[in-house]
Amino acid sequence: MFPALLIAFTATFGQDSAAPVTVKFHEPKTSVAAESTAPIDPTLRVNIQGSPGMAYGLNAENVRLTFSNASARTTLKIDGQVVLPNAAVAQLPPKTATGKARTGVYGTHQHGKLTITWTVEAVPSKPTKPGEPRKLNTALVRYIIENKDTQAHTVETRVRIDTYCNNDGALFAAPTMPGKILDGIELKDKTLPPFVQIMQNPDVKNPINSGYFTLKLGSRMIGPDRFLCTAHGANENGWEVVVQQAMGDSDCAMYWKPVSVPPGGNVTLAYAYGTGIAATPESEGRINVSFGGSFEPGKLFTISASVDDPVSNQTLELELPSGMELVEGKRLQPIPAPAEGSASSMVLWKCRVTELGEHAIRIRSSHGTTLTRTVTISRP
Repeated sequence: MFPALLIAFTATFGQDSAAPVTVKFHEPKTSVAAESTAPIDPTLRVNIQGSPGMAYGLNAENVRLTFSNASARTTLKIDGQVVLPNAAVAQLPPKTATGKARTGVYGTHQHGKLTITWTVEAVPSKPTKPGEPRKLNTALVRYIIENKDTQAHTVETRVRIDTYCNNDGALFAAPTMPGKILDGIELKDKTLPPFVQIMQNPDVKNPINSGYFTLKLGSRMIGPDRFLCTAHGANENGWEVVVQQAMGDSDCAMYWKPVSVPPGGNVTLAYAYGTGIAATPESEGRINVSFGGSFEPGKLFTISASVDDPVSNQTLELELPSGMELVEGKRLQPIPAPAEGSASSMVLWKCRVTELGEHAIRIRSSHGTTLTRTVTISRP
């Protein structure tokens, strides 16, 4: 089973869809041939210390990333009311339901008919070099919010961390502001990056040791929409933290925009912190494919593959049946790195139909998954 590679299809058509052909898509079929992600070094390199109230401390690869065992603290706002979670802390079960090993802590807060489950779990980071095994040096923090009520509820979340990176005054950097040391600044909208770096030495060319906050983890988990680089001890009103320069003792805060949890629904908020940039099984390599244009014989249609958090060196290969031909784009294409500030990449092919009938279109990932999409094209 390969939860790292999930594929979904949608169909979109322009004015050419008015052409006199009938187009019917059948259910997609997926087969898995090999491991879909880069190998993982099983050595546990991150130490998670949980504390009551959805708080934790963190060390990884001999880098102390929080000041204490309870330096990362959670505050909730439920239907406009500030709530301090009263969750006890316990160790995660040593294995998942499918037998996969796991390490970390969890806690649950009950608020009426809302259940908020907090987990802090060791996960692999992205490889820093092609072909390099992924290291278990990062903690994935999740808030799974379940609503068992008959009405919707709005939840806001804040995490404030007394940061440390073998230095109490460690400062920050971000790919959206290249070359700059971030001290006393709020990152949001266009300046909010996919990750924020914290540096032992405030020099992007010589940080000595670094930690990374991964803020964008694919489409299935909601990341924070604000990141504050501030000072430990900076004033707050119970919710909003004042942004000020660290002056030798840094702090950070993350905020999630309000989410409405529908009756019977659930949402997952998430970020990661460690000495690597997180690559999670839930989002890594996820592909969404859409069709556009005209399936009238002789005209062009497009196949667009959007890949969330692509795996290093991942490629996609298009296999067309005899009644279709490739017009533009290479049959085998490497998945490009995501654009700055984005967590996904795009691969595009332009094709045309040469014969009516039933056609099986296949897209193969280099990491072992093949998806077959069957489409029937006929005259009314």
